[in-house]
Amino acid sequence: MSQSEKSTYDVIVVGGGAAGCVVAGRIATETQASVLLLEAGSNDSDPLIHLPAGYAKILEHDLHVWPYNTVPQIQLDGTVRRYRSGKVIGGGSSINAMAYVRGQARDYDAWQDAVGDTGAWSFSDLLPHFIAQECSDTFHNKYHGVDGYLKVSLPRDINELNQGCLKAFQEYGLPYNPDYNGESQSGVSPVQSTVWKSRRCSSADAHLRPALASGRLEVRVKCVVERVVIENGITTGVQYSASGKNIFVHAKQVILSAGALHTPKILMHSGIGPAEHLKKHGIQVIHDAPDVGLNLQDHPIVPLKAYCKEKLGYQNTAQGFGAVKAGLRYALTKDGPASGSGIETVSYWNPENLSALPTIQCYHVPIVSEDGLRPTGTQPGITFELVVLQPRSRGSIRLSDGDPTSMPLIDPNFMGDSYDLSTAIKSIRAMREVVQKPSLKSLLKEEIAPGPALQSDDDLAAWIKKVVTTMWHPVGTCRMGSDDRAVVDAHLRVNGVSGLRVIDASIMPNIVSGNTNAPTMALARHGADMFIKCVA
Repeated sequence: MSQSEKSTYDVIVVGGGAAGCVVAGRIATETQASVLLLEAGSNDSDPLIHLPAGYAKILEHDLHVWPYNTVPQIQLDGTVRRYRSGKVIGGGSSINAMAYVRGQARDYDAWQDAVGDTGAWSFSDLLPHFIAQECSDTFHNKYHGVDGYLKVSLPRDINELNQGCLKAFQEYGLPYNPDYNGESQSGVSPVQSTVWKSRRCSSADAHLRPALASGRLEVRVKCVVERVVIENGITTGVQYSASGKNIFVHAKQVILSAGALHTPKILMHSGIGPAEHLKKHGIQVIHDAPDVGLNLQDHPIVPLKAYCKEKLGYQNTAQGFGAVKAGLRYALTKDGPASGSGIETVSYWNPENLSALPTIQCYHVPIVSEDGLRPTGTQPGITFELVVLQPRSRGSIRLSDGDPTSMPLIDPNFMGDSYDLSTAIKSIRAMREVVQKPSLKSLLKEEIAPGPALQSDDDLAAWIKKVVTTMWHPVGTCRMGSDDRAVVDAHLRVNGVSGLRVIDASIMPNIVSGNTNAPTMALARHGADMFIKCVA
């Protein structure tokens, strides 16, 4: 990615993550505007990024991330949880597990309800963008595309342990669903992944690199944006730090695509946020926007773990000499365990009613691990990662002080709403029924977590509070809407100032029912097109 001394551009995009790559790339290719993309992290040159199985090592060792933690979670006995965020070109799409999930149509129809007749954000409005960005190796119908830059594939092989999962969930009563991104999300399915020919396809691969040929896009890395500069209510550019220098770059239009943690932080340091909070930290108030940083939502995740009776899954290939062998095999043949994410099947269901819309997502991870990342021991096993799809808990992002380089105060408020806790308990009980079905009972030994000793709701609730963690899906902190407290309007313009937009996951009024990577890229495409129509 290039660097230059140029100081004036038509458009500055802040954040080179999943959304920013889409936004910068689309504006550069669809208009004549000069575009500067600023990313706080480095280029995506680390081979681990492009190796599909490499994400586990990246997250295990805190590579290419902001090393954030939450504030003490009072509802979780005052404990602190890891809360990392991508810090590299491609953002989360360069370090995630590559699952390609859209969620449910009702998720987006709720967005439409939030903006009313002031904008177009229903599922029917977003679907064309999902289709346009996708290049599927399997599906080509009214839900999928084959001409986009974002490569999506099904697993080449499904290991025996995950095959057992596919059958056991059907024995439980859940249908086999070949495509959870199609007509219905419900069922047990192979995982669709942003992997192509044994290589990760990030937002940088799909949307940014093809746009560099336009000659209108410049990318600067290791540039930490401190604030948007606003004069008399009009955006004039951004101030960022790089190599120990403070640099101002001018633009008539600025788009924040820094994500649900950083976008509200930048807004607040720019003087846009809750007036009393800004004054407390010595920041001049440009626009009193009390909801900046509120409405933080994330998918809480709790595990159910069991050992295998035989040597199944990927326990030994995820660590030690087994991982070395898998890496060598990948280098020579581009296949084997390292050529995929290791997460090959998933289920979506409602534990209370299998005919209703799913309330739980469950990834069937064929290793026993800690936090879904670090393999624990050498005994083969499986971890069922249970995700509450529509959590009702709401958290916040706040400033720790007036220094733009300080870490924010992150409070996801996991399990703060009783619905989330009761739904998680129901998912554990349902999962215990699934593992007793013939196709898994023949493969698995005892449950090791939560463990057979924990049976009552109180015991399970206490255990959940000890282990619940993030699915790495923060959204909602600069929500769009038609009401007076909305941070952005239906066209993603920041209320109260001119020339400033937000286009990233922070604008979601409510979280989608699944992984947020694909929806973030689709909303970014939609938002970029809105911007192009407004300024053309």
